[in-house]
Amino acid sequence: MLNPVTAVVLSVFTMAGFLSSGAACAAEAVEFDTTFLQIDSQRVDVARLGRGNIVSPGVYTVDISINDNHVARESVRFTAAHEGENARACLTRKMLEAYGVDFTKLASTGDQVTDTCVDVSASVPDATVEFDFNEQKLNITIPQKYMRNLARGYVAPELWDNGVNAGFLSYNANAYRTASGGTQASQEYLGLNAGVNIGAWHFRHQSSVTAGTGQSIQLDNIATYVQHDVTKLRSQVTLGDAQTTGDVFDSIAFRGAQIATDDRMLPESLRGYAPVVRGTADSNARVTVRQNGQVIYETNVSPGPFEINDLYATGYGGNLDITVTEADGRTKRFTVPYAAVAQSLRPGSTRFAFTAGQLRDESLQTKPGFTQFTVQRGLTNLVTLYGGAIASNGYVAANLGAAFNTKYGALASDLTTARTQLPGAGSQQGQSLHIGYSKFIDATNTNVALGAYRYSDSGYLGLADAARLRDAALHGSDVNAADRERGRLQLTVNQTLKDRGAVFANVSSQHYWNRPGRDMFYQLGYSNGFKYGTYCVTAGRTRSADGTLSNEVMLSTSIPLGHTQHSPMLSTNLNAGKGASSMQTSLGGAAGERNQYSYNVYDTVGQASSGGVNASAGASGTWRAPVAQVTASASGGAHSAQVSAGVSGSVVAHPGGVTFSQTVGDTFGIVEAKGAEGATVSSASGVKVDSRGYAVVPFLTAYGMNTVDIDPKGSSSDVEFVSTSERVAPRLGSVAMLKFKTNTGRAALVRAPRMDGEALPFGAEVVDGSGRQVGVVAQDSRIFARGVEETGTLTVKWGESPEQQCSVRYSLPAKGAAMHTAFASVESHCVGKLAVAGATSAGNDVASVN
Repeated sequence: MLNPVTAVVLSVFTMAGFLSSGAACAAEAVEFDTTFLQIDSQRVDVARLGRGNIVSPGVYTVDISINDNHVARESVRFTAAHEGENARACLTRKMLEAYGVDFTKLASTGDQVTDTCVDVSASVPDATVEFDFNEQKLNITIPQKYMRNLARGYVAPELWDNGVNAGFLSYNANAYRTASGGTQASQEYLGLNAGVNIGAWHFRHQSSVTAGTGQSIQLDNIATYVQHDVTKLRSQVTLGDAQTTGDVFDSIAFRGAQIATDDRMLPESLRGYAPVVRGTADSNARVTVRQNGQVIYETNVSPGPFEINDLYATGYGGNLDITVTEADGRTKRFTVPYAAVAQSLRPGSTRFAFTAGQLRDESLQTKPGFTQFTVQRGLTNLVTLYGGAIASNGYVAANLGAAFNTKYGALASDLTTARTQLPGAGSQQGQSLHIGYSKFIDATNTNVALGAYRYSDSGYLGLADAARLRDAALHGSDVNAADRERGRLQLTVNQTLKDRGAVFANVSSQHYWNRPGRDMFYQLGYSNGFKYGTYCVTAGRTRSADGTLSNEVMLSTSIPLGHTQHSPMLSTNLNAGKGASSMQTSLGGAAGERNQYSYNVYDTVGQASSGGVNASAGASGTWRAPVAQVTASASGGAHSAQVSAGVSGSVVAHPGGVTFSQTVGDTFGIVEAKGAEGATVSSASGVKVDSRGYAVVPFLTAYGMNTVDIDPKGSSSDVEFVSTSERVAPRLGSVAMLKFKTNTGRAALVRAPRMDGEALPFGAEVVDGSGRQVGVVAQDSRIFARGVEETGTLTVKWGESPEQQCSVRYSLPAKGAAMHTAFASVESHCVGKLAVAGATSAGNDVASVN
């Protein structure tokens, strides 16, 4: 019998040889002392395990990672120095430079030719190269000091995936029924979002259909356009209906052409504004960056000047405290001011947009054409310049401004000059001054944001206002009917009180040239938590231009009813203002293994200004199914009732066929996992692989590396995943195809002792009729084989001679037959190779299914 120690040792190296890939390309052959593996008089030939799984010379398409960061997926040539040895990846200098290796920091490699194989381990100190054959992954480790400095989250444009040719139709259908005072009404809505991708061009169309009681059917064309990347300019070209960027001038809808910078093409660590941190180290030092007392970045630097330019943007900022810790323990500290407004850019960054087209405004009878250009440039940590110009029928405007980052806060100011020609009414000219300010006060944790707009005189008009006035003048309407804004003020203050909650205040004001008075709004609030939940108190006052006052006070609380994942939340909202008040209590939560169900029930009691009391109650629910999202709601009161239902989802056509899914975003993915029906996509709630082996991942992040995982739970045990994780960096608007390799075939547990009852050698190799390894022998002659046919012959080998081999003939029960396990369990015998001819009937011995 096999002693326990031998069993453990043998099972470890046997399963390692069977399941792993012989990962290292440079792995040396290993010899096992079979004395420890002797089973009675039998010995298992383990020479086959000495070199793992040999990598044969050839070209393999592999995923390449540098220091655990995925950098490429491409075909790599593998070569072997001598016949029978493991082949190694042929990595050229050109390839390694593309992956980020900086050869200027290395001694001469001896060969500067870019298309010859480089011995990475010999050329780069402490570098390693390992190849995982099963996963087809090439893992390269390079010390950081020999790598080029790349921003965190950087994904090379060469890895941006154009996706596959595909089309989709997303729909959102809702139906409402109301009854009030004996009168019934209904309304139906259908929103459509369609797209077609051909190569790198993306066509999009949005429209809606609305119908209701007493109304005619209304069809609205919201937008129709095509889009394409311009990688070198880090921008998007859009042709059709779209919106201008709104970075310098107010955003407007247009029909025409636009090319505009897309910050999503930058690594996340370079988006938005954050200052560059510069300093000098005397030795190999550690640099720590703190903001508001928290460490937000830490890195090691070499002696000499250093620069950190990939800090993540953190909203309105807060000064950065820098600590440089030298190798001998000495420290140096300094502060970098950090405050940002919307116009602020990092040093060296540029944004631009050029638009030419027609103003899209359905209220206009005559829609003018226009051309607009804007540009922003970050000069230093302290200064960003920006400006632009607009030219249209009877209208021109120019803008120039600057944003400053100082220790007293961030300030942006710009001046816009505009001239408008009104048909039959001469011309108007005026200026608009804009001032914006933002400051986070570290000492008090106070955040202040101020946006002030003041129009110097009544002659200033923005493009949209000018178009409406010109349209009115062209068609004989009153040019003074529309409000013409004179000034606008917005102030926001947020004050955290550490463990005592937070206070916020909002103030806004607007006044106009062509009507008296001023619209004012004030709001003050306080929020905090208590032992059982959270609460918030808000008070607001609105004063319209005619002097009418309206006050409102609101108290809200949220209390979780339990501590489990699906514990419901109890919420209460109390409103009081202008002679009326109401109180609403609701109970809501989620259910299901993946939170695919959500629900909410509520009741409301209110007192109107007339003194009457109204009460109502209602419920709503949502089900996020694999192929759609379904919603329903109902409510009722003393004099009214309402019911509604809705369904939303998408239909996606792709090279593999047509797949129904939840509503997709502009950038999404298709999972292909043949035979894996029922497997779930971990990164998308409620998404499962359908009967044809496809699933839709509704949302992917454009230009960033997305990891999509599959959970085999729910799929057939007859399917084995070669890999359960794939990565992709899709371009904006693309439909990425993620192919998960699977091995399909029956799974079976076969007990097959030899004809004389003697047990099979533990750890012996088991292959099918085509010579493919399907398992190993476990204790008591049991074989767990995966990927086998319905009927066939398995060969058990514990050596190369015929005396060290035997055959098992089997026949699995039909699928659907009653089984107590997820795999078939059969009894048979293993017949020696020399005895097969005379023992055919015995070899066919297959007992009943367990």
